Amino acid sequence: MDTFEFEGTPGHVLLETVTFDECNGRTYVRDDSVFQTVEDRDGMLNSGMLEGARDPVERFAELLAQH
Repeated sequence: MDTFEFEGTPGHVLLETVTFDECNGRTYVRDDSVFQTVEDRDGMLNSGMLEGARDPVERFAELLAQH
């Protein structure tokens, strides 16, 4: 569990939890974000956070596919 403050919306903090679960020899990653308000969530989504979050996940998937 960690707190996160996105540069595009300073002063608005979310709680992020990442879990790794094994099932049938595979690892599943779950990333949950809890915002303080709907407005905080919408502000982060509208600031480009989603696109910025996808990039490292896609890079990680590419790296895993190589092994």
